[in-house]
Amino acid sequence: MPEKLHRDIKLFLEGKPDPKGEELWNNWYNHPEEILDSIEIIKSDRSKLNKEIRQIKKTNKVIFLQNKNWAIAASLLILMGLSCFFYLSAEEGITKQYATKSGEHAKVILSDGTQIWLNAGSRIKYPAEFKGDTREVYLTGEAFFDVAKDKKHPFIIHTDKMDTKVLGTSFNVQAYPDHATQEVSVLTGRVNVKSTVTEENVYVTPGQKVVFKSQSNKMQAFTDIPMNSISLWRKNIIVFEDAPLPEVIATINRNYNVTIEIGNKNLNNLKISAYFKELPVDQVVALVCNIINANYKQESGIYIIK
Repeated sequence: MPEKLHRDIKLFLEGKPDPKGEELWNNWYNHPEEILDSIEIIKSDRSKLNKEIRQIKKTNKVIFLQNKNWAIAASLLILMGLSCFFYLSAEEGITKQYATKSGEHAKVILSDGTQIWLNAGSRIKYPAEFKGDTREVYLTGEAFFDVAKDKKHPFIIHTDKMDTKVLGTSFNVQAYPDHATQEVSVLTGRVNVKSTVTEENVYVTPGQKVVFKSQSNKMQAFTDIPMNSISLWRKNIIVFEDAPLPEVIATINRNYNVTIEIGNKNLNNLKISAYFKELPVDQVVALVCNIINANYKQESGIYIIK
């Protein structure tokens, strides 16, 4: 780690004003599993690191550490070195991540041969090489997975509300933070989906999907899902099924890399079911307005619905 980063964190832990040091500490404290791409990877002892952070979190004090708190932080620095705030151990491998921008799709191939197609505005975190008993990745947004078969090493996709576990199959996971639901639709194989909120557990097979509803924290299974409707976004087809208007607008903004705003807040309670196949954004906005009996105008490149 560059010397300046050492100094920034050290000043912060000593109780001296240092915004950068506070930012670096808090990023590591809240997300110790993450790696900053801008910093070189080194080896560290993660078991000791996790033990120290548990002790620090029990005190519920991070800012201006004194006495015992400072001793804990100091022991952490001595044992691990400041640079290990941002690294995983060599035994567990290097964490990578790939993110798509608005209006962009991408394909990622993992070390085991698993193929992942990322929808617009999505992010996947994964190890450079899978080691241990499981193959685990972290998804924000939407992706279609074609998981390489390995019965001895289950593949697990973590989102903020669900864990999806498979041995080798293909399926779609939608988990955008601005959506009221998260869902898993299965094309081939058998998938186990567990709510991380309630521990509810559901098995999903081809032609089925499970939906987690954030408002009720309930999971609901659906059968007889048309196989050709799964991951239509990969063909630039957008489908809405009784979707809230704000969610519809967020999806269009992501897929077309545009800015649409709802000028009339009374429209937010409306829901839409629609199918848009490779249409220009002007037509999509016009059709949405037609469905909800509204109008739109453009101001400085922004679509305003009212």
